[in-house]
Amino acid sequence: MKPHRKRIFLMILCGSAAVVALIWPALPMADGPDRLAAIPLDGPDFHSTPLELSDADKEFLAGASAVQRLVQPRRGGPIMFSVIDGDGNRHAVHDPSYCLAGSGWVVRSEKKMAMSSGEGTWISMEKDGATMESLWFYDDGKRQFTSPLTYWWRTSLRRATRGLSGSEPLLVMLRVPPGEEADWQRVRQVLLPALGFQ
Repeated sequence: MKPHRKRIFLMILCGSAAVVALIWPALPMADGPDRLAAIPLDGPDFHSTPLELSDADKEFLAGASAVQRLVQPRRGGPIMFSVIDGDGNRHAVHDPSYCLAGSGWVVRSEKKMAMSSGEGTWISMEKDGATMESLWFYDDGKRQFTSPLTYWWRTSLRRATRGLSGSEPLLVMLRVPPGEEADWQRVRQVLLPALGFQ
């Protein structure tokens, strides 16, 4: 190929790439189900109370959507239930261990827990002599996983395909009040499916 033709080819290629880079983000995203709105407030095995997000939470989310509730299972103590949909800001979705550590909690132990369709991460933490347990996972509507890299890959693919590759994975986190314990087996087998996480 002659240098003149090569230069023209490269200019056309760069121009096409610039057009795609400008137009692609402006294309509409395929609508998916509003999974946060579909989470029930009450069920046969629990009832819950919505909790308002603080101004600091809203500032942190910066476009992401979230639901926060105090869930009271029929058996056992209350559980703080938080779900973040990063469709509007995927940077708000990350491994919750960082936030917990930032608020002074020290991880005492951590292990993977089998979920109905994948895995979650269970954490035992301590702060000022008090202990707290938490379970978190990402959920794409079909399975649960804990890898932040998998989350980033899925959200990147979703944006590249303008939503045609599937719905945005949600970050789900459950915490029991300091000093309390939860029956995590029952939470995984009964409560989470009742909340819509099969």
